Amino acid sequence: MLTFLKQKYAAIWVFVIFIAITQIASFQIYKIEKKREFNMVQNESTHVKQRIESALSQSNNATSLLAVLIEHDLLKDHFEEVAKELLIHNQYLDAIQLVQDMVIINTYPLKGNEQTIGYDLRTDNEHVREIMLSSSLNSLHFEGPFNLKQGGVGFVGRYPIIQHDSLWGYSAVVIKKQSFIRLLGLDSTGINETYFYQVKKQQEGKKYIPLFSNNRTDFSTGISHEQYMPIGDWIIQVKLRKPVYLSRTIVFSIGGIVVSLVFSLLIQCKRLRLD
Repeated sequence: MLTFLKQKYAAIWVFVIFIAITQIASFQIYKIEKKREFNMVQNESTHVKQRIESALSQSNNATSLLAVLIEHDLLKDHFEEVAKELLIHNQYLDAIQLVQDMVIINTYPLKGNEQTIGYDLRTDNEHVREIMLSSSLNSLHFEGPFNLKQGGVGFVGRYPIIQHDSLWGYSAVVIKKQSFIRLLGLDSTGINETYFYQVKKQQEGKKYIPLFSNNRTDFSTGISHEQYMPIGDWIIQVKLRKPVYLSRTIVFSIGGIVVSLVFSLLIQCKRLRLD
């Protein structure tokens, strides 16, 4: 050891060895921390998707039940009673509708939704496109967010009803924007202390329409994750607000440089004393 300390370039070698070790360690910290934060965002994105799927599952159950009743001519004049029970057991749904020949013939609850009765969906090309998608998929399909006939903004999911081998119409559910945001566990900004959120829906001839219109976050940068949901042609985006992987790496890297300098200076001082 004393022989090494007496060498002319001992301090330089110590600096090089320590700097190499600390910077390699810094790079490993960079990769580990970045992956950890990405996994956080990915998991949160999955949680958002699961919460949406929970509401969609309720919607599918409600619309498919109504469709079966109509197809077998069992609903008759009991729409209000059935719809009331469905809303009681499906907390995220705001209204239930029946659409026959593209015209809304029933809505529950009727109070506040009177304007929807008799509304012909063919008067809006965007409605027609989304309804055709529902028919072609032969399953529940969501449209929105858009301005609802009864006022406000929301989503409508429609399920095709086939009676006597022909398209009778659609059973539908309405989820208002505020209810949809509530099921996500968020507020109207789409931002909480940890994450930025966005849910986007594609409409005909338009780019994806954002649910949180005031949230202009760039999800193409930083630690973010994106998922696609075909049932509503939605994209779910989540981004970490304050990633720390880079700052932690820089702090460790600078600390490594300082430690390397200190050790090399100590070696140099020791060598000078031995001389």
